[in-house]
Parts: sequence; C-alpha cells; structure tokens
Amino acid sequence: MNTHNNEQLITVITGGGSGIGQALARRLAAHGHQVVIIGRRAAALEETQGEQPSIETCVADISTAEGRGHIVTALNGRPIRWLVHNAGVLEPVGPLLDQNIEAIRNTWAINVEAPIGLSAALIDQMPGGSRILHVSSGAAHTAYPGWGAYCMSKAALHMAYEILRQELADREIAVGSLRPGVVDTPMQALIRSQSEADFPAVEQFQALKTSGSLATPTQVGAFMHNVLKNTDAALFSAQEWDIRNAPQDYLT
Repeated sequence: MNTHNNEQLITVITGGGSGIGQALARRLAAHGHQVVIIGRRAAALEETQGEQPSIETCVADISTAEGRGHIVTALNGRPIRWLVHNAGVLEPVGPLLDQNIEAIRNTWAINVEAPIGLSAALIDQMPGGSRILHVSSGAAHTAYPGWGAYCMSKAALHMAYEILRQELADREIAVGSLRPGVVDTPMQALIRSQSEADFPAVEQFQALKTSGSLATPTQVGAFMHNVLKNTDAALFSAQEWDIRNAPQDYLT
C-alpha cells in the first residue's frame, strides 16, 4: 500500500464554482485541507477561492480528453486524498424523443464520461486509503418525464460506482456515492424555470422552494465532508449515502 502524510494530500472537486462544490471546497479549506477546484468558468472558481490560499483553481472542461489532460498537468503528480465528482448538467429538458442526440451526448460526456475519464487519468496519483466520491441523484433511481438524459446519465454513473468500488478495492481506494437531496443551487433554479410541458413535475419543485424545504449547499457540504472523513472504507463504499437518512451530526 502506498502511503503519504495527509498534510501532503490534496482534494480535487469538479464543479467547484457554485452550489455544492463551492460549499464543500470552502468547508474543506476551513478545516485545513488543500483543495483544487475545477470548472469551466474562471470567474466562478475565483469567487469560490476568495481570499483562501488553500483553494487552488483549475479552468478546464472535464468532458473532453484535452480538458482532463490539462487537469493532470496542473496537478503535477501531487497525491490525491479525495476526488469528488460533483460537476453535472440537467439539460436537455423535455420529452426524450424530442431531444437532439448531440445534446444527449453532451450530457453523457459531462455526467458519465468525465467522472470515469478523470478517475482513470488521476488514479495513479491516488495512494491506498484515498477515496473517490460520486455525487448521485434520486434521478439515478426514479424516472422523471422530461429528464430523460439526466436520469439515464445518473443511472449510468451509479452503475459506475457499483463497478469501481469492487474493481478498486484491491488498490485500497474506496469508491462512494452520495445523494445530496433537493438543494438550493443554480440547477434547482433551472428546474423551477421549466414549462410543465417539458417537465410535468415542475410545480412539485417550485413548491419545495416556496415552502423552504430545500437543503442548503452548506448542509450538503458538511454531509459530504463527514461521510468522507468519519467512515471507514467498507462503510464509505457499502451503499449509496442519502442525505434524507443522514445522522443529524453529519449535517453540521
């Protein structure tokens, strides 16, 4: 087993410019972690970074081989403690057979190919004891009319977790999956803006916002951090974590 002092290890978070990724990066930095956040928009990454020197930014498109290569170059062989695949896209929204195939392929490239490809690109920088975390969704397990591309891609990502947790066990790299619930993020704002024709359940999501029932990114960041930090490898990988079943002290 390869080992490194934890202080030398970095955490890599995709989609670190807003929402859950931003909250997790800021929490980890506040707890003394060195964090590298990845995204396509420099301004958003810089907002997350703020004045925190332990947050580094890397502008890259994770959906392309070139973008993933740029990430490898930027990390420069540094050992990785935690790799968090948080980036994801909802669109296209609307009846599945009405969608442009290229739009569906783009969703697949970001939500499925990118996590698999980035894990493959970085796996040799992950010593024994390190962890990979997939950010999942209820859409991986429930079909929502209008969310065809998203549901299919999240279902595929869930299966990737199921496979990788077994394939990487001999390397002592734990692979987990986590459902953050319905969170007050830019993606939720996009969901609430859809027409009922494109997304028949839109009123349900609008009601969650109106009633104050959405989880905050800060709560989800705390949940993710506690799952990464406070579980042994077997428990971390055993089954998908769901914020609805989280111990209360995991949310702070």
